[in-house]
Amino acid sequence: MNNTYSKSEQNEKPPISPSLRLGLTAAILTTIADGIAAIAVLTAMDEAIIDSEKEKQDQKELDEKLEKMQQQIDKLTNVLTKRGMKTK
Repeated sequence: MNNTYSKSEQNEKPPISPSLRLGLTAAILTTIADGIAAIAVLTAMDEAIIDSEKEKQDQKELDEKLEKMQQQIDKLTNVLTKRGMKTK
């Protein structure tokens, strides 16, 4: 018996079943979806940091305005006290 294969038989690749192709396609799509999900999480984290910094800035500005208002109230109170008016 001759166990040699013809050249065409040696060059042929074994067939890949459709279920294996489908599994590979699903794995590739899952990997892409995981990548997109990771990007979405990173974007959400960036947005949260930006929102937090904006909130801190807004609070700082509000504190400064309140401090300025308190200083104005104190000045008015002093003026009224010097003029002999009761403040309370």
